[in-house]
Amino acid sequence: MKRLRIGGNKTAIGRYFLSAAVLFCVGLTVFFTCLRENEEGAFQELSDSRCTIVRESLAGREEVPLEEYLIGALAVSVPEDYAPEACKAQAILLRSNVWRLMQESGSSRIRYEELHQDSLMMGELYEKWGEDFTEHYEKFKKAVSETKGQIAVYEGAAVALPFFPLSAGVTRNGADALQTGNCPYLRPVSCEEDRYAAEYEQEAIIREKEMNRALQELFGSESEIYWKDVTFVRDDGGYVTEVNWNGQRVSGEAFREMLSLASACFTITEQEGRLYIVTKGVGHGLGMSLYCAGKMAENGTDYREIIRYFFPDCEIIKN
Repeated sequence: MKRLRIGGNKTAIGRYFLSAAVLFCVGLTVFFTCLRENEEGAFQELSDSRCTIVRESLAGREEVPLEEYLIGALAVSVPEDYAPEACKAQAILLRSNVWRLMQESGSSRIRYEELHQDSLMMGELYEKWGEDFTEHYEKFKKAVSETKGQIAVYEGAAVALPFFPLSAGVTRNGADALQTGNCPYLRPVSCEEDRYAAEYEQEAIIREKEMNRALQELFGSESEIYWKDVTFVRDDGGYVTEVNWNGQRVSGEAFREMLSLASACFTITEQEGRLYIVTKGVGHGLGMSLYCAGKMAENGTDYREIIRYFFPDCEIIKN
């Protein structure tokens, strides 16, 4: 079990996979928009267009081809030694999320900020990999090129396909986690391999006073909130969906982010003025577990089977 001590500052969980968790924390208002009208026509119209990602900075505006963006996004979301078939599965998820925005907007030009997924530019990849640049770049480029044009759709429509580092043993039901019926394709699936990961179980330690002040900030209270006065609502997977106090409620993910916890699947015990928070898994738990997908690929599972396992109601099509 990894042990973390939380002081006045937030503690970073780290490692390659953790960056994937940002997909849940930002952009939930656009996360599960499912388009149903004129689906075939929209795909046909956009399939002949050259998709570009528009990035703006102090240096100016740059238009990045979709495939180049995907290579950089793979470099952010998975480690260099990730199994090839799992890289392909991740490339399809990343591409599908871009296509959802394309279909929604009717445009082949997407603003980088709308994607809520970091991607490294060529210079940043050189800096990250150094003398190993060619080896790693070619690996991710191959994963992107061998899945070129392939996306996963639900009932013919491009949808948001979330992913995260490591589950608590099973992925979450989207309807329970997000309290919406707009994501029926997010159904819980078993991820037994995740239970054997080094980061599966972690312990964070925080003083009671610090917890009380964190809750005060979270709820915007003028006075300190005693942690035993809050209640936690959990889904079937054991993840906290709501934290309730005095008729107010905040999301379990907001609580997790406030304390920099590895996941919202946690238990709290008290001992001598300190709280011991044991978490299971890393990330929000929705969609595809990157760790489990990697293990499946190492055991010979094809990328198409990986996608079908985590999103059984979706199908892979090529535009």
